[in-house]
Amino acid sequence: MNCHSGPALTDNRFHNLGLHFYGRSKEDLGRYRVTGDPADSGKFRTPTLRNVGKTGPYMHSGGFMELRGVVNMYNVGMPRPQRKPEQLDDPLFPQVDPLLKPLDLHKTELEAITEFLRTL
Repeated sequence: MNCHSGPALTDNRFHNLGLHFYGRSKEDLGRYRVTGDPADSGKFRTPTLRNVGKTGPYMHSGGFMELRGVVNMYNVGMPRPQRKPEQLDDPLFPQVDPLLKPLDLHKTELEAITEFLRTL
């Protein structure tokens, strides 16, 4: 509930979930493209969870066709891209939000959360 909270189920802030594909063909630096601030590299606004069951595909890139795939990614703590040697001093390398932690939920819990999200 760090990011999807309040009446609209969003904090309206920008977070990096590790889905920026930095240095690859699908690279998307998100908020950085608007602000030019390296601290915004890879950050995207937290969307509302209202009607989330009807708003796929999911994530900023539309890379997840099913809601359960998103829930699975949150369960493992999202991707954690690591810097390559040539990126060690790169100020634009996106830093994953420290709020993201693996949830380690059981299959039945994941199914229940997915079904709950579809009711919003």
